Amino acid sequence: MTSTLVKIFTLPSLLIAAMYFSDQVNYGAIWQPFIVAAILIVIGVPMEKQWLRKGNLWSSVGMDVISSFFIIWGLSNMFGTASVTFAGALILSLIIGTVEYFLHRYLLGVHTWAESAR
Repeated sequence: MTSTLVKIFTLPSLLIAAMYFSDQVNYGAIWQPFIVAAILIVIGVPMEKQWLRKGNLWSSVGMDVISSFFIIWGLSNMFGTASVTFAGALILSLIIGTVEYFLHRYLLGVHTWAESAR
């Protein structure tokens, strides 16, 4: 639940901030970053439940960075009025990866997450 709540607030915030403060990320409508964030959440939370274990923190974060990159870059450019460059998607996915690193460290410290994921 913690992971979902963190993602619900951080992912749309990051995408909307990038939309307004970066020339690399352009969404034509405010609902577009929310759709991208929803897809990131729908894919990211089950990925964490499946793969996040003690001893594979970095591989879990790496998978998040790679999947975030392809989702942001691919899905955003499918919108007719949106444009996200390769560099914009890479920077956003690295920022998301940084957030995910701290989130994963927290989740690994909470024993209920590791036990419920098994």
